[in-house]
Amino acid sequence: MGANMTAPGMFAQLATAYSAKWGIGIDKIKDAMAHVSAKSHANGALNPKAHLRKAVTEEQIKAAPMIAYPLGLFDCCGVSDGAACAIVTTPEIARSLKKDQDVVKVKAISVSVSSGEEAIGNTWDGAHFVTTRIAATKAYEEAGIKNPREELSMMEVHDCFSITEMVTTEDLHISAKGGAYEDIMEGFYDLNGQLPCQVDGGLKCFGHPIGASGLRMIYAMYEQLLDRVPAQRKVKNPRLGLTHNLGGMPHQNVAAISIIGID
Repeated sequence: MGANMTAPGMFAQLATAYSAKWGIGIDKIKDAMAHVSAKSHANGALNPKAHLRKAVTEEQIKAAPMIAYPLGLFDCCGVSDGAACAIVTTPEIARSLKKDQDVVKVKAISVSVSSGEEAIGNTWDGAHFVTTRIAATKAYEEAGIKNPREELSMMEVHDCFSITEMVTTEDLHISAKGGAYEDIMEGFYDLNGQLPCQVDGGLKCFGHPIGASGLRMIYAMYEQLLDRVPAQRKVKNPRLGLTHNLGGMPHQNVAAISIIGID
């Protein structure tokens, strides 16, 4: 899933709408976006498969050239070439093939598609993704998750732009509405935080080969669940991982959420 070349301007409006909605100044939002991007660069620098493997500071991010106000260069993911594939089977077959390995199970898959009404104007505030909120609610219900903030171990979200990640943390019902700034700045989503986000660098730094990104996210969860990452990249006690993808624009899109885990 991905967006076309008009995307920076469209997604930049999320930041200004979010600022107006919650009364949070753009300077604070830029601070949070810088932390989001710096965190992803730090994670990507640890990943030998990542496209971008250079750590950058929040100061460098905020000083970078402007792309679409208030999104700067480091607030935007690149577009990479790549491919991904997976073998999906039953728990019984998986156990017969890997007798000494934990079985990673699909706990939930949920997809939500815009009706288009956000695009023509109604009560939508332009500061969130309707589809993500719907898909997340359904996925948690299917997976039996009551409190995602406490129960999820890690996640990968569709960080096509840093503001998208920021808003998505609320749309996934993890940060309180209007509360993402505090969580981000306190390190809640850092690799050593309570709920690490973009553990492999995300779209921002691992890369975004469009159609392959969703499965790449699943793999990032898979290798953490099976303890196949070095110590500096490990998530603490991984049990449940969430992946989130978007296709389209904030006002008209499709959102897909998967939750995988080991019992």
